[in-house]
Amino acid sequence: MAINYSLYANHLTNSEDYMAVVQNQKTKTLDELIDRMIGRGSTVTKAEALAVLEEYQASVQEALEEGYSISTPLLRISPSIQGVFTDPQDNFDRSRHILRLNVTSGSRISQISNVLKVEKVTAKAPQPTPVDFTDVKTTSNETLSPGGVGVLTGSRLKVNQEDTQQGIFIIGADGIETRVTTYIRNMPSNLIFMIPDTLTAGIYQIDIRTIFQKSKTIRSGTLPTDLTVQ
Repeated sequence: MAINYSLYANHLTNSEDYMAVVQNQKTKTLDELIDRMIGRGSTVTKAEALAVLEEYQASVQEALEEGYSISTPLLRISPSIQGVFTDPQDNFDRSRHILRLNVTSGSRISQISNVLKVEKVTAKAPQPTPVDFTDVKTTSNETLSPGGVGVLTGSRLKVNQEDTQQGIFIIGADGIETRVTTYIRNMPSNLIFMIPDTLTAGIYQIDIRTIFQKSKTIRSGTLPTDLTVQ
């Protein structure tokens, strides 16, 4: 199986060059990976595998919460702090600064990129592609904290904050949309914003809507993960 990609005009530079964007990417869940492992003839049952992996994941989470970095053959996780400090006596303030956990590939994974096959496919109409969300208050990618700070990463995310048709729209299960009005960072690969404090308990989707340069058409992209306000 090859990694499909298409070429799009690169609006981040002043030249007329192009950038590659991965297309038609499919995802394997934890259950599917365990099924694959068992399908190889492993003597471990699915229940046993799930139990061991839960203990492993809990150990990783516990170590991170204690302030450690993680380094394994699969991944490396380390903290970084974003934001401006006014002077040498200034201290970390969650209203102005963001503590992020950066995940990079470990030694076993980083080698795979050298052997992956790629295949060029016909380009589709470009659209914003939100990939990952982090709720800064809970450091979770599954929750929304009203009045807190959210971080979206992906590609082609930058929006015109003054255009009410554009921006981050948080959509409830009832279809009601809440538009984000306050942005801390507004870049193509990274949006940092204040989560509206009017959100009530429930399940939400995040939709990004923007108009690209040399276009008049609204393009939208939806975060693939539902988020919960508790």
